[in-house]
Amino acid sequence: MPIFYTPTLNSSSKEITISDTEFKHIKNTLRKKIGDILNLTNGNGLLAECIIKEFSPREIILQIERIDKKEKSHPHIALAFSLLKQHNELIIEKCTELGVYEFFPFFAERNVKTSLSTHQFERLEKVAIAALKQCDSTYLPQIHKPLAFGELLKNLSQNYYPILAWEEEELHGLHEVLEHADKDICLIIGPEGGFVKQEVDFAREHSAQIVSLGNHILRTETAAITISANTIFYQLKRNRNFY
Repeated sequence: MPIFYTPTLNSSSKEITISDTEFKHIKNTLRKKIGDILNLTNGNGLLAECIIKEFSPREIILQIERIDKKEKSHPHIALAFSLLKQHNELIIEKCTELGVYEFFPFFAERNVKTSLSTHQFERLEKVAIAALKQCDSTYLPQIHKPLAFGELLKNLSQNYYPILAWEEEELHGLHEVLEHADKDICLIIGPEGGFVKQEVDFAREHSAQIVSLGNHILRTETAAITISANTIFYQLKRNRNFY
């Protein structure tokens, strides 16, 4: 059953009103009627089963039948990625679908893109909402405002086990490093031109583990999706005996 997003949902809600884009999707695209059942999430773990109670020209009133709280999977997987000239939306979309819960955009030395407008940032948030609905998730990932790479590393090392993918790494693979992860994980992907060695050395100084993603040099967006998918699959297999 499709899931719809409304941040106003809380654990004590009895009725809720849907308008704007979600209203149009429910009424005009899905052609739902009074008495039909819908699922809602607030993006913070709540999942509500609702019945359409009333239509008006611009909104729908839903009666909430039950609300469940879904647990977030562990460990928490975050992704730090260097902002690209294009394909930032692709990274947010696909990695949200995979199960990344937090995004840290940043600017590195070789960045082509050197700023992110308010409109572009809001667009990334909308893409994350659409991806949440696509994959029936109840957790909307947080997208942080972009930081310089050095500032990002100082913040990450306090709360995350940072793992940086670098095309020149020859000794350590991703799964080998994941075996030693003892807290939430942040995966780090560099810009179109790659990290400079000084940035990699700085990352090491701030507890980052440097890994290779294989013999091929990947585009940034491909690397972001690849490392996220591999990490999440590894954790499923490790923690749930998933095959």
